[in-house]
Amino acid sequence: MPKPCYDAFMQTDANIKEILDFYLLAGVDEAIGETPVNQFDRPAPSQPAINIPPVEPNSVPAPKQFPIHQQPEVLANSVPASSGQGVQEANALANSANSILELKAVIENFGGCALKSMATNTVFARGNPEADLMIIDRAPSAEEDRSGLPFAGASGIFLAKMLGSIGLNEDAVYLSACLPWRPPGGRVPTREEQAICLPFIRRHIELASPKHILMCGEAAAFLLEKKTGINKLRGSWETVEANSQTVTALSIFHPTFLMEHPASKKLAWADLLKLKAALTAQL
Repeated sequence: MPKPCYDAFMQTDANIKEILDFYLLAGVDEAIGETPVNQFDRPAPSQPAINIPPVEPNSVPAPKQFPIHQQPEVLANSVPASSGQGVQEANALANSANSILELKAVIENFGGCALKSMATNTVFARGNPEADLMIIDRAPSAEEDRSGLPFAGASGIFLAKMLGSIGLNEDAVYLSACLPWRPPGGRVPTREEQAICLPFIRRHIELASPKHILMCGEAAAFLLEKKTGINKLRGSWETVEANSQTVTALSIFHPTFLMEHPASKKLAWADLLKLKAALTAQL
């Protein structure tokens, strides 16, 4: 009896590969037996027994009791102890300067503040040092760090327009910054950094001896040593202690803030009118 034709077909490897390819194309991708298997009836694999010895009630050691140390009280405006030496050095050097030029040299040669090593330039001052009005900038911006001048770039242009609106030009004012160096990335200066830089701007005010100070933005809280924001400080006259001198000072929004928030210009205009009235009264 002749063999079925498929027997002859299956005799070569090539034919076997072709029929397997056919099965794959037909969706047959798994070999199964002729009789179905109920997987739920299969016995579960045996697990090795694990003997856990019983624990005696008194065999577990009690947790150690560590003494609780009460944290000392820290004042809100206190300066970290590590900055004490830097503050003392800054005070001594600032008070040793007998002129604005000497103070500039002292600040440029000062090495007790980490901000200096990360800044491009020292931001000191520009304008008329004999002016009756001294305007204090906040911490230097990137533009001011590059130029070494306070109120540089767009903020300086806008400040000139603000002053012009009440009849002042930059020759009639003296511009400086509360910090001589820009914090990295424009971050908020730490309390330690502020404490070290504060003696320099105080001595600067004392040497310039202005009749009034205009504090822009964050410079107000810095000079007044308050945690109050500019929204609450603006528009009110305060006194700034500059060693042997006490100078009246007015807080106002920073020019950069006013450019970003035009709706606040009406408040700044009211503050400028207060400044104009004070300057006019002294004439």
